Amino acid sequence: MKKTIKIILIIFIVLSVSVGTLAIWQWKNIQSIILGVSENSEQIEKRRNDNQTKLAQDVSTYMDEPLREMSEEEKKQIKEGNVSVNEVYQKMFEEKSENIEEKVSSTEKEPSANLEKTGNKDEIISRYMTQLYKLQNEFTAKAEATIKRGDNYYEDIKAHPQDPVARANTITHFTPVVRAMEKECDVKVEEVLSNLRKELEAIGADTAIIETIRKTYANEKQLKLSYYANKYLK
Repeated sequence: MKKTIKIILIIFIVLSVSVGTLAIWQWKNIQSIILGVSENSEQIEKRRNDNQTKLAQDVSTYMDEPLREMSEEEKKQIKEGNVSVNEVYQKMFEEKSENIEEKVSSTEKEPSANLEKTGNKDEIISRYMTQLYKLQNEFTAKAEATIKRGDNYYEDIKAHPQDPVARANTITHFTPVVRAMEKECDVKVEEVLSNLRKELEAIGADTAIIETIRKTYANEKQLKLSYYANKYLK
């Protein structure tokens, strides 16, 4: 992928996020770009991982029984680049949800047991955290695919390597695509959080963790812009 089209693609990704938002969010987008071009890829990745780790720790504290610790093998896999931090946390929350469901199934045959089939806060939060991680991975893959499509589109219509008309057409063509994709992701995330709130409220559980999740999602979007700036502008 040529550097010129890399620059164009990151510009229309940033524009798609900033258009229609408040000035403070536009400023945050600018800060994300500055961060992306001023730090190395390892620093950006550490910030993203720290963001996800803090969320997992906050959610773990919220639970009645904390999330298990990340294994040494999982840490090794992350370090070697075989899996992402998000993928490991998704797996951990999936395991917790499945383990609770297994315990619930066993209590149906033991009326004296005190674990209820409904109303288990840990099962609810684990189930919805798994959904959120799946959404994040899904839309990250879509973003990468869209960038590739944009590059192919430019290559097909350009008349020469530095074709400003082709670059402008590429932006015009793909900015609505990216904007719609981000909006779709935002809507799905809010839908998950809304359902999470309903289930927690139904059992009388504190819902403060939802705002923590929402804040982490917003931070992840900004850090993702830094990631793209680092990847495509340097």
